[in-house]
Amino acid sequence: MKGQFPTIPEPCRRALAEIEQDPLDLSEATAAHVRGCLACAEARVAWLAQEEAVAQAPAGYFERLPDRIVSKLPAGPRRLRPHLALWALAAALLLAVGIGGFWAGRANREPLVEATLVQPAADSHETLPDTPFLEGEEDYAQLPNLSPEQAHQLIQRVGGQEAQP
Repeated sequence: MKGQFPTIPEPCRRALAEIEQDPLDLSEATAAHVRGCLACAEARVAWLAQEEAVAQAPAGYFERLPDRIVSKLPAGPRRLRPHLALWALAAALLLAVGIGGFWAGRANREPLVEATLVQPAADSHETLPDTPFLEGEEDYAQLPNLSPEQAHQLIQRVGGQEAQP
């Protein structure tokens, strides 16, 4: 069993024995050894953590702690918040598109063309047929609605001969 565990050097054995007695009050030789030996420093911290007596923090320690931490942070230039930069970029893009569209619309103006409806003549004496598909009967179908002079003219035009009144 002796060969499994590494042997502890003599200065570390003396320092560990003194740390075990009182981890807070060390002699000068042991304190110097603990500053140079990482294993003994860790052992001292472990013994201090096991102590029942709670170490008291100096007066004002926790009040000054945030200022001390902030003073250790590196000071650098403040950066713009990314969402402000994105909003500014979006506003500039929207403004450029709006102004460009406005000027493009003004440059390509063409005169307005309006469609007009051809009005039928109001004096037209011709009557529109009721049934456009029956060419021969359309004129005769309107005979009862015509005046005697109009009926006489219609018969002359269709029959080609003089009608008797």
